[in-house]
Amino acid sequence: MSTASMSATTNGLPPDVSVASPWVRLGAYLVEAMLILITLGIGWLIWAAMTAGSGQTPAKRVLKLRVIDSRSFRPVGLAKMFWMRGLVAGIVAGIAITCTFGVLLFMPFWDKRNQNIWDKVSSSYVVNDPSDAWNTKPNLTTH
Repeated sequence: MSTASMSATTNGLPPDVSVASPWVRLGAYLVEAMLILITLGIGWLIWAAMTAGSGQTPAKRVLKLRVIDSRSFRPVGLAKMFWMRGLVAGIVAGIAITCTFGVLLFMPFWDKRNQNIWDKVSSSYVVNDPSDAWNTKPNLTTH
């Protein structure tokens, strides 16, 4: 990614947060598939319901990635994760990927903002968030 397009993409992001590379995203897809398989899908669905409100799937939580809105630079909520990224973008991506014989699966490798079709449709980015910049992890301490 060029410096100019990277700065345009990351303008407004908290310190220590950066757009996820295509390789990290590919790894996240593989981890997601493993988690679905290991938990027989049911555990993954429960975990996904718990993390989606913070812009994460189970694999994104494990890998410290997050989906953020491209306009507000805030983590997307449960509704956007489910409706826009899951349902609407899933249908659009399914059709587009089928029509391109799978080529669009590799879109983050040539897109200047490392976005895939789901990101474009849902106006979002996937970012590395190693220090939980938006403080979305539950506080487990008691008073």
